[in-house]
This record gives sequence, structure tokens and C-alpha cells, in this order.
Amino acid sequence: MVSSLIEHDRIKTTLAKAKEARKLADKEHFKTIPKLFGDMADRYRERNGGYTRIHRIGNRIADNAPMAVLEYVDAPGDLKYEMLIKQLARRELDPSLKVPTTFNGERVSPLRKKREFKKWLDRLKAQRKFEKQVEKMMKCKKMPPKELDSAILQEIRNLKIADERKEDMKIQYKLRKKGGHLSYENMR
Repeated sequence: MVSSLIEHDRIKTTLAKAKEARKLADKEHFKTIPKLFGDMADRYRERNGGYTRIHRIGNRIADNAPMAVLEYVDAPGDLKYEMLIKQLARRELDPSLKVPTTFNGERVSPLRKKREFKKWLDRLKAQRKFEKQVEKMMKCKKMPPKELDSAILQEIRNLKIADERKEDMKIQYKLRKKGGHLSYENMR
């Protein structure tokens, strides 16, 4: 399993096996020595530890075993970076996800203002942490802003296509529910 991880940079397995394989991921195997000392040695030269990451992906349908993806950090197809790009695309499509830089708590009671300020502050901290992750991704991946913009635009296109498909599915569902008769209320 560890050899497969080194060979492919990512494996999908149960959570328990992923945790065990993570412990062994730093050890060598006769099939993987060239990759360990070549490509991976350059990638992790300045890293002292934490070479792997576990993403939980839900439970297996058959026996409800918790599943996970074990992957090497900063690998070419790193899931964390793909998720960051998806999140950036969602923020571009929905401006309400962006946190305003100043707090506006006018015309509310002092207690409610305090709660809302705390919530706003937490959202602002989360946004700054997210922005640092994006900067780190650009630095680690050696990704210029132009390439990041094109990746975000591609993801925006994918999200719009997915939304159109959802809308089509809703219309088809309504048509089936009405017995197949098309009416104006079905058209949004």
C-alpha cells in the first residue's frame, strides 16, 4: 500500500489503513527508491516532516467503513489545492461569501452588536487564513497569478454547467410530477 502511495502520490483506502500506511510512508521500498531519491527528494528538501495528508471522504456503502484518501503533500494533483480553487470560484460567483473589511453594527442592541462583531471577526480570520493558503499554494505550485485565474475561470465554467444541469433536472422532475404536461409554472 505504501509502495502504491509513493508510486501514484495518492491512494483511496479505509481510514484505519490510511493511518497505518501514513506511519510507514517515510520508509523505503525496493520499487520506489528511484522516485524517493529523485522527484520526492527535491520536493521535500526543506520539509522536516508531515509529508502526507489524510482526507476523509465519507463511508463505504457496502459496510459503512470510514473511507479516506491518503496523499503526499504538495504533489502535482494535490486535493487541497483543487478544493482551494473550487472555493475561490464559488466566492467569485457569490459575492456574499466575501467578508467585508469593516464591521457595520449600527442600530442594534449592545449585546447583539457584540455577538455579531465576534461572528464577523471569526469570518474575517477565516478569510485571512484562506488567503494565506492561496498564497502558499501559488508559492508551492509555482503558479503565476495568470495560471490561477485561468484555473478559477475553468472552475466557474464547471460550476455554471453543474447549476444548469440541476435546473434541467428540477424542470424534468416537475414535468414528471405533473404527468408530463408542460405548463408555464414549470419554466421557473
